[in-house]
Amino acid sequence: MAWEKRRRKRYYYSKRRLAGRVVSDYVGAGEAARVIATLEALYREQRIAEQHHWRCEQESHRAAGAEIDRLGGAIRLLVAAALLASGYHTHKGQWRLRDDRQDIHTAEGAETTF
Repeated sequence: MAWEKRRRKRYYYSKRRLAGRVVSDYVGAGEAARVIATLEALYREQRIAEQHHWRCEQESHRAAGAEIDRLGGAIRLLVAAALLASGYHTHKGQWRLRDDRQDIHTAEGAETTF
């Protein structure tokens, strides 16, 4: 969107891309062109504000996702520590109770439980 001066008069043209080229469309001159130029400028400002708002929202979601990932890692670590302390181990990505784990009663001569 641009004002162009030709000879001694100003004309308002709307610019757009068509098949990789910039095409100018004549909008008008005088008061009607000023109103259209003002409306287009307001529309452009609104679009820029919406884009800014959208980018801020995306950044907020990225930050929340990073925090969730960090907390998820901490939870996985705590669960792994609790399972290891309970006598479990991982086998092909699955938590399993160790077979060689002895029960408290084995020290007294009772059978081993699995």
